[in-house]
Amino acid sequence: MKKILLAGLCVLLFATAAMANSLVVGFVTGASGLGDLSYNDMAYGGIRKAQQEHGFKLIVTEPEGNGQVTKEAVLGAVKQADVVLVLGAQHIELVKELGKLNPNKKFVLFEIPVEGFPNISSVMFKQSEGSFMAGALAAMVTETGKVGFVGGTPIPPVQAFEQGYREGVAYANPKVDVMVDYVSPAGDFSGFGNPKKGYSLANGQYNKGADIVFAVAGLTGNGVIEAARRSGNYAIGVDSDQDSLAKGFVLTSMIKRLDTATYTELTEIVQDRFTAGPSYYGLNNGGVSLSEMKYTRDKIAPGVLEKLDAIKAKVIDGEIKVTDLLSAKK
Repeated sequence: MKKILLAGLCVLLFATAAMANSLVVGFVTGASGLGDLSYNDMAYGGIRKAQQEHGFKLIVTEPEGNGQVTKEAVLGAVKQADVVLVLGAQHIELVKELGKLNPNKKFVLFEIPVEGFPNISSVMFKQSEGSFMAGALAAMVTETGKVGFVGGTPIPPVQAFEQGYREGVAYANPKVDVMVDYVSPAGDFSGFGNPKKGYSLANGQYNKGADIVFAVAGLTGNGVIEAARRSGNYAIGVDSDQDSLAKGFVLTSMIKRLDTATYTELTEIVQDRFTAGPSYYGLNNGGVSLSEMKYTRDKIAPGVLEKLDAIKAKVIDGEIKVTDLLSAKK
């Protein structure tokens, strides 16, 4: 009996390995593409980990200069791939269209919830919760009573960051002012790939009295971090742990575990456990978090981090309600 069970297990393992080796995965990056040290690179890290573990073929498609991929480019990936991971809210209608036209393909869309499609899974991050924590920390650390926010372009996921940040600031200290600038207008995704503009906007906010600026703008955020370093102020990084990009000048980073999400989604597909519809990553399951503040922890006043831990517990328990602008988006 044990030999039969062992043989069955071996057959299952070999079948899973064979499926993984024959699987072709397409990855459509978000605006600014790979090399942003943030959003896209974080997601790619999880994909590469899954690839190394499961051995599938990977096709990467990056955007044009305007931050969007062409329909033709995505169609090229879909024709070759069994599974397509797509980053960015700007691609929602294209994913829906291709999902209908390709019922035998699986799609994983990040940032916008999609329901009613048996072959589309959507990965959601509760960035509003993580941004609330970043805002609360900024409000407790600021010495000028003014903080800033620089977004790539006003799309729902970035606006959710802004809203959470504003609410966190107001909760910790309602007297603190929040300045907001967007790099490019709605519909123009080049705002995620313009470090020079990020540098300029951040400098403008620092010159107006802000001493902490939260960057939610992909590659553009690197310009914000450089402005913080040169001016002697703080920036707040996003998506990945960007604290080391300017040691001592990045107060913290609001980390979205895109690497965990991409790895998990691909592993479940390889194991034939694909689930359509939205899945959520928040403070409660480690999907979003602040960095460990390795280079700034010693600069933060005693008691602030303890207060921050208490705030986190209240958000997780539901005692503090953070507005989720994405909850109603379909």
